[in-house]
Amino acid sequence: MKERFEKKDTLVDALLAQRIIQGNRELASKIAEAGTLVECPPGKNLIEQGHTDRDVYFVLTGKLRIIVNGVRHHTRETGDTVGEMSALNPTISRSATLCAEESCVALKVDEASFVAALDEHPISWRLIASDLARRIEQRNRYVNRTNPRPRVFIVSSVEALTIADEIQLALQYANCVVIRWSDDEIFPVGAYPIEALEEQVSSADFCIAIASADDIVRARHRQHAAPRDNVIFELGFFMSSIGRHRTLLLIPRGNEIKVPTDFKGITPISYDDNTDDQPLSSALGPAVTQIKKTIEKLGVRSSLQVAK
Repeated sequence: MKERFEKKDTLVDALLAQRIIQGNRELASKIAEAGTLVECPPGKNLIEQGHTDRDVYFVLTGKLRIIVNGVRHHTRETGDTVGEMSALNPTISRSATLCAEESCVALKVDEASFVAALDEHPISWRLIASDLARRIEQRNRYVNRTNPRPRVFIVSSVEALTIADEIQLALQYANCVVIRWSDDEIFPVGAYPIEALEEQVSSADFCIAIASADDIVRARHRQHAAPRDNVIFELGFFMSSIGRHRTLLLIPRGNEIKVPTDFKGITPISYDDNTDDQPLSSALGPAVTQIKKTIEKLGVRSSLQVAK
């Protein structure tokens, strides 16, 4: 495929479309003389993250996928220049891998020839700066924005909706956004909206899971009260994403609730569900106070925070 560009005039014409050349035939001719044509088949890497080579590549045809720490990002295509950051700064290694998604042909230029050619045409430095600014803006699309206020997601069964409602009411002046999602909304008839749940998890700062004694399970010849399966599932889902310190498990005081041993690392918040001599809001008061203190202490999640 690279033989298509072996004639100098053809190669120069192809280089004229490069973002940092933009029709400068003299610069295109200089780059063509200094470079070597390389072909990269699909699935092969043109550049590998962490390597210390400093060559610059002018993509003449094809598409390359950017991969950073194993995560696939946007693409570089015909007309793009890749590898110039390492060429301009000898102290940094390759910041990403570029893997061909289709057959690619590029012109490989060593860093000394690249810099010398641009020094003869100073306007190209401004074009490089403009292109790098465009890439930074493109990269920012992959950085999650933090919430203006903490976003709190309440998980409960239908039987515990009154408790969830009361907690939501108690947090209305706590400078946070509270989303209550009951199991009849999570599990509509004939569907399981896991995508919607994933969306809520990605935007949440805290999860409150109400482990009410809704079911009876038998384990090791003993019967135990247990929360609904969906509450346990969502509890684990949130904990794996936002961390155990931001995942709050509420358990009724005086009841032995069976939860999976994997959740033993969570310190539960006990609440009083006895409303014989007091309103539910009073019974939940101490638990709500603990929730407020946790929200105030941890605040919103950083977009770069690692779950712990």
